[in-house]
Amino acid sequence: MAISARNQLHVVISDVKTGAVNSLITAKTRGGDVLKATVTVDSEKTLDLKAGKEAVFLFKAPNVIISKGENDLRLSAANQLKGKITAVKEGAINAEIDVRTAGGENLSAIVTNSSVKNLALAVGDEVTAIIKATQIIVGVK
Repeated sequence: MAISARNQLHVVISDVKTGAVNSLITAKTRGGDVLKATVTVDSEKTLDLKAGKEAVFLFKAPNVIISKGENDLRLSAANQLKGKITAVKEGAINAEIDVRTAGGENLSAIVTNSSVKNLALAVGDEVTAIIKATQIIVGVK
């Protein structure tokens, strides 16, 4: 199946916390980056999500927030991956920012051109890619 979501990370599930309505799925990428996804309990059961199982975490580029610089902001977003910008492609309104995480994963973010200018984003910059757990879709074979 071909999917339009640009970010497709192969992971191994390391923990599943089941709640009354939602479950929190924690997984590691091949490079060791840790990501969390929130799914319904029904999806957890239907997909038979459990520790040790391989999965794919999918999320669209517009759902990735880019932060630059050291700050003391505390965010509610569970996924905050450090990395370096590998490409900045500006369009008419938005730009695509490609990031290689510390664990070696490649991510794409879509941000406004004004954000590129305001943050002075450039190739080689160290950034944090932020993805809310609720924005991740979990797939299994």
